[in-house]
Amino acid sequence: MANKYKDTLLIGQTDFDMRAGLKDKEPVFEKMWEDDKIYQEKLSLNEGKPQFVLHDGPPYANGDIHLGHALNKTLKDIIVRWKNASGYKAPFIMGWDTHGLPIETAVTKTGVDRKAIDPVEFRKLCEKYAWEQIERQTKGFKRLGMFTDYDTKYVTLTHDYVVSELRLFEKMYQKNLIYKALKPIYWSPSSESALAESEIEYADIKSPTIYVACEITNSNQFVVKGDNLVIWTTTPWTIPSNQLISVGEKMEYAIVKPSNDDRRFIIAHSLINAVSEAIGWTDVEVISIIKGTDLVDLEYAHPLYESKIAKVVIGHHVTDEAGTGLVHTAGGFGEDDYTIVKNNGMEPFAPIDNQGKFTEEMAIYDESLVGKFYDDTNKEIGQRLAENNKLLKLKFVTHSYPHDWRTKKPVIYRCTLQWFVGLDKVKSEILKNVDGIETNPKWAKQRLYQVLEDRTDWTISRQRLWGVPIIGFYNENDELVLNNEILNHAITKIEELGVNAWFKETADTFLPKEYQNQNLRKEKDILDVWFDSGSSAIALQNRFPELSLPFDIYLEGSDQYRGWFNASMINSTVYSGQAPYKKLVSHGMTVTEKGEKMSKSLGNGVDPVDFSNDLGADILRLWVSSTNYTDDQKWGNDIIKQVSESYRKIRNTMRFILANLSDFDAETDYIKGLSPVDQFALNNLTEFKNKVKIAYDNLAYNQVYNLVINYVTKDLSSFYLDFIKDILYIEKKDNVRRRQVQTVLFEQLWVLIDTLRPILVHTIEEVYQSFNIKDKSKSVHLLDLREQNFAQSEEFIAEWNNVLALRNDVNKALENARNEKIINKGFEAVVEISLKQGYETLKEIKDLSQIFIVNEVIFNEVDAEFTEQVISSIKISPKQGGKCERCWGIFETLIDNEICVRCNEVVNS
Repeated sequence: MANKYKDTLLIGQTDFDMRAGLKDKEPVFEKMWEDDKIYQEKLSLNEGKPQFVLHDGPPYANGDIHLGHALNKTLKDIIVRWKNASGYKAPFIMGWDTHGLPIETAVTKTGVDRKAIDPVEFRKLCEKYAWEQIERQTKGFKRLGMFTDYDTKYVTLTHDYVVSELRLFEKMYQKNLIYKALKPIYWSPSSESALAESEIEYADIKSPTIYVACEITNSNQFVVKGDNLVIWTTTPWTIPSNQLISVGEKMEYAIVKPSNDDRRFIIAHSLINAVSEAIGWTDVEVISIIKGTDLVDLEYAHPLYESKIAKVVIGHHVTDEAGTGLVHTAGGFGEDDYTIVKNNGMEPFAPIDNQGKFTEEMAIYDESLVGKFYDDTNKEIGQRLAENNKLLKLKFVTHSYPHDWRTKKPVIYRCTLQWFVGLDKVKSEILKNVDGIETNPKWAKQRLYQVLEDRTDWTISRQRLWGVPIIGFYNENDELVLNNEILNHAITKIEELGVNAWFKETADTFLPKEYQNQNLRKEKDILDVWFDSGSSAIALQNRFPELSLPFDIYLEGSDQYRGWFNASMINSTVYSGQAPYKKLVSHGMTVTEKGEKMSKSLGNGVDPVDFSNDLGADILRLWVSSTNYTDDQKWGNDIIKQVSESYRKIRNTMRFILANLSDFDAETDYIKGLSPVDQFALNNLTEFKNKVKIAYDNLAYNQVYNLVINYVTKDLSSFYLDFIKDILYIEKKDNVRRRQVQTVLFEQLWVLIDTLRPILVHTIEEVYQSFNIKDKSKSVHLLDLREQNFAQSEEFIAEWNNVLALRNDVNKALENARNEKIINKGFEAVVEISLKQGYETLKEIKDLSQIFIVNEVIFNEVDAEFTEQVISSIKISPKQGGKCERCWGIFETLIDNEICVRCNEVVNS
């Protein structure tokens, strides 16, 4: 019998699928956005609005995108989409970093000999490779749904970018910040290039540690000839280059005689026990205590080459925290060593070539070392020291050591002729600009400040071929020939001929007439890739004058404080006096659920494109929004399962609303006069949306995620959408009450569209395309936020919060009644309520039985059968009567023993 009433129920219909099918639907939307130029149209619609510029830090153009790329770009995309929908014009100009070693290496691995091929041909191969990588990564970013124009991007190899970078170099030179000097810098033999501090990472290595005796060849009133100075080092290969021994000016030293050695030794007084234990001395006798100044100018024989005599000097860096308190000083292989050697009127001795091999310079002392790789000589040097009776102890220790961040191989500190930016003159201006920025997290400002405060010089030269050339010329005496006129002329010529001309044409091509025909030769070094990428704000402003510095936000990984954040701040301050950004945001790294680093080499990397083609890019984007991105981001099966479940709840909720708006025309059916419960639901909507706006503006996307989940599960699914089913399905189509709740549903769908479209970009497009509204735009992403202000008075809200509190009481009583088998379902229950003092006004609320989804609500005086709850006492009893075959309610009387009076009226109408 019930089947004959089934078709009279208004069960909503929608073409919005229950099953997401994201992997199939998302590419269709992505193609539509690209074909219809939705991003470009939105920027056009936003013309004249305040501008908001997120400046995209350039990923390196090498290899497919990984999960870290996906996290980074999705965060940026959310910002850009939100700003474009909320009153701003917010372009998203993506960038790529394209010079340097990884691309050279990739091209070389194809069988190309960089040193044999024509330089311009090699550069063309590198450029071709870079564009191929950009195309690969572009496809990946498209699959994640980025809101951008891929034809409007910046790439560090393009002509306009290179010219901007060279003009920055010129500005630095004009400000007397550029200089070339012989200095110890990080050198990577594996890359054959200088490295900046930002290109260094630390890893543990096992090194030979040696204690070496250096015999004194003269004497003074404190020390006799034949006493031995004890030095200590973890780099035995630097011993051949020893030039001095440094002592602490205010430190005390001891002349000691161990019982198991015939010689006398000099070490720091405070280190006697530590050194004795390390070397294995026994019964150490302290002969005398002297000052560091008492050792100055003593001479000693080099421990490997006795004919080479060196002396003892004061060292500003000497401490008694480790070693022996006497510091082996090799001016070619340490910053402090370099300073001390120079201060003593000597030139640093650095007989190591670009590949880390001993040069011919070493032949004056030791021909046997020439041509050998530095690290391979440690054993040989140790053996020879032992043969000379100079090796007191050799042991191996594991310690943290600097490595090339690209090749992952150890670097050395080596004195070479390099180009530098001297920062002392502009340090105060740089730090003032750092003071003026905002950061998220808060501690980031101090971190950036500290990094920049500690920098004195920036090594900007690299010994590579694939990059932007450093402009400089040399005469036959290897003297640098450069001035403002030459520099401007050369850059202007590059502007005219293209950058490859520098590697092809003669020096005279780039020189003013008065400097031609003098056999000058060009500089071969290129600029550091951080100088490249750090010029991006300047290059972008030069290309798009409407984009004025400082840009609103930079957002990159937390590894960029020594990288892009740092270089950008230096370059922009020097160039324009301004910071490049107003706000600096950093995110953590992607890690496994156990906190392990993710990488392809470890086998635990995640390909975001493969993931999107399986579960959908919107799931990945929802994961991004769920994270506290300022920390490291965990990824794993359990986490994705939880995010997918959240997505399912959100999708099902929107599907329910869409289905029940299928017969709703907002132009004719929208009702402004709503019932109090509807007004309360819309007030909750307004509170929710306002909180979401604040969270978006604060870049707190995990708050957006939590607010959405809370709103969907509590305000919608567990409350409003739950009790209105009776109205939506049972009442006749044009019933005023039905249209009232549809009006609320209409607004609730809009708030979910506005809230979720920066995150679930594909799903919300699908929702919008299924939305029964007129004059629909081509895409939901062309729209601005809908104004939804339905706030109610504090008194009204307080009253309805009490209704919810009473609802909780009723639900608890219903649960107990079901457990005690008094009722089966809530709609069978008669609920008698006795309200506690202060809550009596709840008796006036209409339709409580419908809101609570029970058969009947009766307010009565409390008796012994009532159970006390929080704001009430309640008694539950089953309704006596028959079940309506249409609405399933229980009634004392039914029409024809089948349906209730309400249903009968609807059916007959």
